Amino acid sequence: MTVHLAPLVLRLRRLAVVGALLSLAACAAGPYDSDGLSDLPPQDSPFLRDLSREYAALGDMERAEYDWPDTARFYDRAIRAAKGEAFPPERLDDRALSDAAREELGAARARLVALFGAGARSIVGPDSARGQAAFDCWMQEQEEGHQADDIARCREIFLAAVTAIESAVDGALIVLLPDTDGVVGMIRVETPQGSVVLERERESAVTGDTQSAPQSTGTFLVADVEAVFGAALAAGPTPPVAFLLYFEQGTDRLTPDSARKLSEVLEVVGQRKLPQVEVSGHTDRSGSAAFNDQLAQDRAELVAQEVLGLGVPERVVTVVSYGERAPVVPTADGVSEARNRRVEIVVR
Repeated sequence: MTVHLAPLVLRLRRLAVVGALLSLAACAAGPYDSDGLSDLPPQDSPFLRDLSREYAALGDMERAEYDWPDTARFYDRAIRAAKGEAFPPERLDDRALSDAAREELGAARARLVALFGAGARSIVGPDSARGQAAFDCWMQEQEEGHQADDIARCREIFLAAVTAIESAVDGALIVLLPDTDGVVGMIRVETPQGSVVLERERESAVTGDTQSAPQSTGTFLVADVEAVFGAALAAGPTPPVAFLLYFEQGTDRLTPDSARKLSEVLEVVGQRKLPQVEVSGHTDRSGSAAFNDQLAQDRAELVAQEVLGLGVPERVVTVVSYGERAPVVPTADGVSEARNRRVEIVVR
């Protein structure tokens, strides 16, 4: 499958402040050692990998100042990210803030969270990690309130990161998700300037304008798939559910196991807002074509009556006979095959 998109401008700006937080490592003695982070395998997600590093750097900074509660807080966040947990920036209520600080920080947090809701953590992981850590740094310094330079520095890093994120997410986003059968497939995202092939689950790309080739953005976080596409996926049609019911040879009597399956049909129908139920009859090739057409019709109508007897409205049920023309197991004429003697119920 090839997707041709009207390209948009994609500018992934890399800032001079990339290493600003990481350069703050300290050598002071004290508890809450972060050496255990080195024993954890690195995350595949650039966001989680960098988020862990950013929080470890903040923990080192607070450790150098003998601020043990905030050292523990930031190291704990570094460990959580290193273990693969994607969590939001701190809440305003986590800190004791003045009314003026709450107003500015509240607007800043809402701006960042909205970008995360657009998939920023997966599209531009390093900038998103830096933005989240800088926000928490800004909150922490603002709560202390006596280091104006530190407050200004964290705020500046946050604003620079958010500006970069906003530029990066300004494009068409494509994420490869499996279909209802779990098959991932492949998509080619193409503009006149180049193409990107997506063939692994949650692999993603963004497009620029006609002067730019699509850019791979790595593998989307599961949390970001839900954040960006959750509503659309929930609003999509519910996948159809099929039931196979089998019959005794040459008869319209269900096998005992198939008879017991009928109760499941009502449950599935009840889960649909506007259900449609198709009942189709099939036979093997052990009789004549004309006989099998009628036998398949009889079987389908028998099952349809059973379905109606469960309380399914008649207006949503259709009945069709395929006779011997649609076998599950192809056979020569005259061959008896139990798997072909069936009625299929498909609930949409």
